[in-house]
Amino acid sequence: MAGAPGTGKSTLVRALAAARTAVILDNDIIKSAILDANVQWTLAGPAAYEVLFALAADMLSQGRSVILDSPSHYPQIPARGMAIAQAGSAAYRFIECVCSNQAALEQRLLLRSPRRSQMRGLGEPPADAGDVLSAAKRISVHLWETHRPEIDYLTVDTTAPLDSYLPTALSYINL
Repeated sequence: MAGAPGTGKSTLVRALAAARTAVILDNDIIKSAILDANVQWTLAGPAAYEVLFALAADMLSQGRSVILDSPSHYPQIPARGMAIAQAGSAAYRFIECVCSNQAALEQRLLLRSPRRSQMRGLGEPPADAGDVLSAAKRISVHLWETHRPEIDYLTVDTTAPLDSYLPTALSYINL
């Protein structure tokens, strides 16, 4: 599961996990815990992904279905996910959530109780991400970009009610 902050990833993940009895691994929970352990912001993101992928591989080795809840900010994320799925003899599916209504997206971000690693509103990154954001602006990196796999993936617009796109997402993961 991927997409920019506030696009409804976690909402869709919870619905899919309930329908498939899958384990949810949320990158924001992992990264926030790492930040709470006083790890620098620049190290927390890569560390969180290492933990996320290690947990995913372990869950797959136990025969569990796994859904990763992550914005997929780095280009290697889809490739690592595919490799772990292949090693675990599991199907790999990539769903990107988008919210085409900018006002709805802003409202979602403002209404949520963000974890330490999450945005508070559009253009309002976590307070302790300042150094990372400054560096990204200097080298023209867009931190909120979603990296997709080169294979087939599904994009769902979460502006509509969950019931309108959940069947499509379930059909896609059941291929």
